[in-house]
Amino acid sequence: MPLRIVQLLLTIILTILLSSCATHNQSDNQFPTENLKQATPRYADIQNGHLEYYRFGKGSPIVLIPGYVTDITSWNKQFLATLASKHQVIVFNNRNVGGSLIQSAHYESKDLARDTYQLIQQLHLQKPAILGVSMGGMIAQQLAVLHPEKIGELILINTAIAGAQSVHPNSDTEKLMLNIPTSKLGRYLVALKLFFPPSQRIQMGAALAFDRFQPKDYTEIDPTAVMPQQKLLVLKWTKDNVTAKSIAKLHLPVLILNGLADQVIPPKNSIILADTIPHAELKRWQNGGHAMIYQYPESIANAVNTFIAAKNNKK
Repeated sequence: MPLRIVQLLLTIILTILLSSCATHNQSDNQFPTENLKQATPRYADIQNGHLEYYRFGKGSPIVLIPGYVTDITSWNKQFLATLASKHQVIVFNNRNVGGSLIQSAHYESKDLARDTYQLIQQLHLQKPAILGVSMGGMIAQQLAVLHPEKIGELILINTAIAGAQSVHPNSDTEKLMLNIPTSKLGRYLVALKLFFPPSQRIQMGAALAFDRFQPKDYTEIDPTAVMPQQKLLVLKWTKDNVTAKSIAKLHLPVLILNGLADQVIPPKNSIILADTIPHAELKRWQNGGHAMIYQYPESIANAVNTFIAAKNNKK
């Protein structure tokens, strides 16, 4: 039996034994994670197609933009529930991911930013907070450049600025990220290897298996359909010096969240962002990996809630 399969089986066994460790106390959470199971897909018509989205919670709106070769199941359910205790949360699938279908031969960050903007318009959201992780953070920055007056707050998690300033990971990590396996098992193993520090991989194996947002009715991502274009999007982003200059002129509340153990997007990128965007706030997690919302779901969500509340109180 291949070593990787043995490792996965051991992880599943340990997951069952450690499942209590992966369960979070919800006594102080006004939005139980069980409610997320009842979320149903909705569809917003936009130019040349439609976007699939889920909507839950109450309060001021926050729109979450997912990362590279991921769908709505990439979000940690406790992270979402903690946000939903204070906000109306909108999660959606990017273009041609899951049930989101847009007719296009190719696209870049501007196109996905425009998709997100059209979703905001269709849902009649008034200055929502925008949160993006990894590639989603790149799209969020592009959206802020294109429509700064339509955004309340911008929250960027483990992402990089456009252009030549962005710092690439080491060559092995970059090669693996740009050639992620298309099989579900392959993507799971790559995630464990790259998204978390070694000391937490077993526990995070449990979290990835049990703590994902997985509503009853959702369409899984087809990596072969999106990986080539999303790869080009990321590569073009790292060469887009024009957008980088516009990012430096943003004047809106910006919170940058970063894990110091991130292998995929080196932590220095968050420092560059914080130094570039006027008055941006930077908060860091010492042992946080690229998918640190699985390591610290409540802590990170509470940081977002606190930031938005503080900015709203000043309006």
